[in-house]
Amino acid sequence: MSHWRHKHSAEGYFAGPATERGARRRLRPGSRKTHIMRKNGTSRIGTPTIDRLTAAGPGLMSFARLRAGIAAAALGLALLALGGGAPASAQQILVMVQGRPITNFDVAQRIKLAQLTERQTLTQKQALQELIDDRLKIFTAQRFGVEMQQGDVDKMFATMASRSGRTAAQFSEALSAQGLSDRVLKNKLNADYVWSNYVRARFSSATSVRDSDVFAALNAKGADTTQAQRATEYTIRQIVLVVGRTAPPQARGQRLAEANALRGRFNDCESGVAEAKSLREVVVRDPVIRTSPDISAALRKILDDTPVGRTTPPEVTRAGVEMVAICNKREVVGDSVQKKEVQNELQNKQFQAQSVRLLEEARKGALIEYR
Repeated sequence: MSHWRHKHSAEGYFAGPATERGARRRLRPGSRKTHIMRKNGTSRIGTPTIDRLTAAGPGLMSFARLRAGIAAAALGLALLALGGGAPASAQQILVMVQGRPITNFDVAQRIKLAQLTERQTLTQKQALQELIDDRLKIFTAQRFGVEMQQGDVDKMFATMASRSGRTAAQFSEALSAQGLSDRVLKNKLNADYVWSNYVRARFSSATSVRDSDVFAALNAKGADTTQAQRATEYTIRQIVLVVGRTAPPQARGQRLAEANALRGRFNDCESGVAEAKSLREVVVRDPVIRTSPDISAALRKILDDTPVGRTTPPEVTRAGVEMVAICNKREVVGDSVQKKEVQNELQNKQFQAQSVRLLEEARKGALIEYR
């Protein structure tokens, strides 16, 4: 049996960069294994609306965007729509990657995974190429001390399950009913995550975008470069009308009515906050400043639509009933939302190019034997 170096261009799935600073390591072959875990860099304001809609700020893609193609809700529906399948009774080894086999059954499983998670139909050649890429990603990342513990893979799987309205066990059963092992999905999550961290750790300093590049891209889009250097600054305060977790449902309804009444009387932060503090079991947070580029589009619309001195509509949460008072808005010198978006696009392109190059290097140095 002859040995072959795989020389195809890199077409494997690229997970994208992330923002966690904790993943930056000085890496070298044979170094001590380093468990990369995500660090939450978000500034919690407290209100679920802001927590849910506000990301850590535009930038490189974080864990929450690790696999944009895997939509858990769509997967939940697809599991009901597709028919089940049975594992092959006999497996044929198609290729050995660094001494580890990939079989025809592995290829069939990857094809089924793509159907369930991405609504795509892969050819056998495409599925085999993705499997080879995943093996190379995990192997290369491990060489440089980047790996993901099984417990963390399971947590990621459980998070995906919850987004489809299932427990991890129920999700595994649903996959199994369609002839797909949960190990296949977990292996894919693992490969994407460690590769993203590995690429970022190797080239975090290289993925930088100059302002001149950003303005050139803005000009190409016909954008106003002067406005691209202006941003809106919001001063906000969170108001929580507390409701105990064991309180009956009507208690939340009563507190919601109180919140709406308070909102109707709330005309400025000074007097409105004082009145809110005088109410029973009400928590008013300290002022927090946020700028428009660091807020999601949906939340920006809510803040923009709320006049200064007023509050956002009350929202029922696990803590009780919450709303946000807008104490001030002003235009400041800073990167606009559009400039941040263009900068992120350029950074992501740089990261993708680095990922492709690293995967090609890994393929050239790997032992890939076709059967």
